[in-house]
Amino acid sequence: MIKKNTANSGLLGFIEKLLRIIPHVYLIFRPLIKFTNFFEEDFFYLKNIFKNKKINIIDIGASDGISALFFIRNLRPKKIFCYEPQRIFYKKLINLKKKYKFLKLFNYGLGNKINNEKIYYPYIKIFHMKLVLFAYSFPDKKELEKQIDLDFLIKPKIYQDKIIIKKFKTPKDKIDLIKIDTNGSEIDIISSIMPVLKRDKPVLIIENNNINKVYNKVKFLKYKKFCVENNILKKHNDQKNVNIIFK
Repeated sequence: MIKKNTANSGLLGFIEKLLRIIPHVYLIFRPLIKFTNFFEEDFFYLKNIFKNKKINIIDIGASDGISALFFIRNLRPKKIFCYEPQRIFYKKLINLKKKYKFLKLFNYGLGNKINNEKIYYPYIKIFHMKLVLFAYSFPDKKELEKQIDLDFLIKPKIYQDKIIIKKFKTPKDKIDLIKIDTNGSEIDIISSIMPVLKRDKPVLIIENNNINKVYNKVKFLKYKKFCVENNILKKHNDQKNVNIIFK
């Protein structure tokens, strides 16, 4: 489900929409968010679920570490397993690991088989410099074009690259929480991580793409899908939340 890429509602959501309208502005402000506790509203409910419990987390689509930092600031992670195939973001994760030794890093995406997968990024040029909006990585070019049309007044161009996809190796540690944010690869990822879903029944927080297909793949494990409204967990019935929680 392609939707306007806004993580918050109210005044914060309005400000975020303004920042996203111009890709040049977005490129300036996106790295600065890491230094704040500004994050997608739905994620804050995880504090109610886990309270002060120490947990192990799998972060799929770890980006530049923005979600790992949220978990560090708001939850009590023992380990965070970060999967990020994009090279520039992965270098930022390496720098983050220097401070937080419990991060476990993997420079590839997850799927059902080893593969070099096409990936599409928007970019702009300033003084002949190519500046890429890596957070807008999509496996499907048409889906990226739709997202660009929704989010940006000035339209960036698109280029194609490749990322490495590998099969998931189930960690020995019990996993309590899995976050998936991959702009369209959710079904293959769910298939790949199924062994740990069967073993540990972790809480899942997944970007609201293909969410009914995701639910059909996990409901045999007795998962139910929820969304957060006014800081209350409610049954998900196609509400347009950015993220859906399975537990």
